[in-house]
Amino acid sequence: MVTESTTTGADILDNLFAGKGGDGPHLVITSGKGGVGKTTVSILVADALARKGWRVIVVSLDQAKHLQEYLGLSETNRAYRVDRGLWALQFDLEREAERFTQEYVMLLQQIMPGLKALNLEKYAEVVRNSPGFEEEIYLRYLESLYSKREYDYIVVDTPPTGITLRILGLPGNYVFWLERLSELRERIVSSRYVISKALGERREVRDPVLDKLRELRKRYGRLKQLLSSPRDTSYVIVATPEPLPVFEARKTLEQLRRLDATVRLIAANKVLPSDKARLLGVHEVQQRSLEEIEKLPCPGDCQRIAIMATEEPPHSLTGARRLLERVASLQEVLKA
Repeated sequence: MVTESTTTGADILDNLFAGKGGDGPHLVITSGKGGVGKTTVSILVADALARKGWRVIVVSLDQAKHLQEYLGLSETNRAYRVDRGLWALQFDLEREAERFTQEYVMLLQQIMPGLKALNLEKYAEVVRNSPGFEEEIYLRYLESLYSKREYDYIVVDTPPTGITLRILGLPGNYVFWLERLSELRERIVSSRYVISKALGERREVRDPVLDKLRELRKRYGRLKQLLSSPRDTSYVIVATPEPLPVFEARKTLEQLRRLDATVRLIAANKVLPSDKARLLGVHEVQQRSLEEIEKLPCPGDCQRIAIMATEEPPHSLTGARRLLERVASLQEVLKA
């Protein structure tokens, strides 16, 4: 099926990005349900960019740590050069969460030096178990990647869909609430100033709380813009030809459309040859799922590919590269 394709996998991946647009690194964020092969597709995209002469790092936020296994990375949170122009890093959420929690404890000690150690431990535990704590850590790390100017492209292998969508939605939610809080604080400051003036008291107009709210509003507003700017960020969606992964791909595209984000690639991974799919009794489900992937709304120059299943999943850079021989245009696969 794939060998008769007029367009090779290398051709498709090599033409995904015409050139880097922004001043800093361009982030390519790969999203999909757990187990669909996001790590493999991330490696393929990163390798294709590195072959074109760009400085590229593939960073995995997925705590299944497949990237660390595939590329033989000895330690987490450390960049390793795995080939010419290509680096890799496995992010460790637990290590970063511990560091973030300790920073919070130190801040509490500065603000409230009278707190006993037992109270500090309790506060730290509450923060560590608060809803959204992990998403905030992921978001902060994602934000930090835009400042890594030693790379031209950063390919980000994300956690499963639900977590990723919450991460991407956080900047917009923060901006909304920071605007509301700023409006409320402005009214408080204004009222205090009017009262002080009426009483003949002298009060500083500048308010440190309002300054901090405005600073955070600017910071998350910029991050929201970066995540939606085609000059700075592109998205890759990965799904296997099954109902649930396709459903999650559709939900992801809906969220990205609300963010005005740019999707460059939709990859249908682990596609079985027709004869094998019929033998296993999944041909109709696979065909229907592939047709749904082909119909997913993806405007502009978005590409759709199919990656044919292998007997053994790739577990190395060399294995991932061999998959290029099994990549074809999804449209051509559907016509076969």
